[in-house]
Amino acid sequence: MKKVSIIMLLVLFSGTLYAQETYKYVFLEDLDKQWATKPINNVINGSLGIMLERFDQTWPTWMLGAVRNTMEKGLDKEVLDQETSLTVTVDTKNGYVCVGDGGTDGEYMSACYWNRSNGHKLLAVLLGKPTDPCIEVLCTYDYDPQKKMLTPEPDILKGYRWGDKGEYNQIFCNLPKKGKDITVDDWSGDDGPVRHTFTWDGMKPVYSKTEPYEYDDGLSPITVRFKGTQPNVKDFVTALLAPNETDESRNGLRQAWDFYKNGMKQIPGDDLIVDVQNGYVGYVSEDETSRQVIECCYWNYADRRHKLVAITNDLYMDGKAVVGQFTGITFYKYDNATRQMKVVFDDELGINLEAPSGTDATSHALPRQGKTIVYSYYTPSGKVEKRLTWDGSKFIKQ
Repeated sequence: MKKVSIIMLLVLFSGTLYAQETYKYVFLEDLDKQWATKPINNVINGSLGIMLERFDQTWPTWMLGAVRNTMEKGLDKEVLDQETSLTVTVDTKNGYVCVGDGGTDGEYMSACYWNRSNGHKLLAVLLGKPTDPCIEVLCTYDYDPQKKMLTPEPDILKGYRWGDKGEYNQIFCNLPKKGKDITVDDWSGDDGPVRHTFTWDGMKPVYSKTEPYEYDDGLSPITVRFKGTQPNVKDFVTALLAPNETDESRNGLRQAWDFYKNGMKQIPGDDLIVDVQNGYVGYVSEDETSRQVIECCYWNYADRRHKLVAITNDLYMDGKAVVGQFTGITFYKYDNATRQMKVVFDDELGINLEAPSGTDATSHALPRQGKTIVYSYYTPSGKVEKRLTWDGSKFIKQ
């Protein structure tokens, strides 16, 4: 789906944004090697839209084409692909634009500018992709309003010694949507990730400090918002699908959930069950070759101060269960006092199941009623089922 969407974008932008009969997009590897040697002239003014237009005409990419298309429509935000949450954001007030998805392996970009104390502007355009190869290119230019020219300034962040930075190393830049500081996340060291901060001094970002980078590893507490005295299953699902939860494998459920909340029919191939009374939500999405099943339910702890929330994600191809990056089951312990839930691991819940020899994949079935989970192991000799029942503090094998 994503490849098809990007191809459609390429066709759209090459046909509507530019007059050239033959239009080619630059590879980021080539851009990385060449941009610093080529000034860009005929930049009629220093607005972000005009500077990006001339950059894109010099170094064309589908991402800049998408931004320009959204800007021409006068939109602040445009979703290009519902499945991957590929979105263009235009923040005219803060002089910032970006293109990105929900955390998949697609290309991304952002751009912003600063007003310099000498009357010029500094433009920064960041383009990258996380795979094949992992590369990120930061292009920075001085804009001279008298000469109407963007002149490359390739060493804008040279105030920090990068050490043994090699080609395509794990170093990622963050342009500011608000404020003026640039941060660089450096994952190349042996002592864990660090974040470098560059503070704007009126002419350029100047290296300021390096700190350990505290990143979200998916284990941060999730706040559950609800009305009344206790949350229900809808409140838990809404929290798990919050915008800051970036698991793209749940994008189909996110869309189905939005349709449900707005009283709309589901798209063909999708089915959603919301059973508040029994504390259960079930989502199924299928086409000719694949079937995705996501279930969510919860149980009370015996102490009456906590709840255990479970969410599964199973994938079937041509009728057979398969193992994917996000398939499996995740448990969260909800605390009534804090109104937050945190990931809780199998061993804390008494779960100690061993897959039978030769298991190819595992699927999970949450109960719409009752407290028993069914684990199904797919082996060459057939399917083997194991059951676990919640007793208020842990799971008991059946």
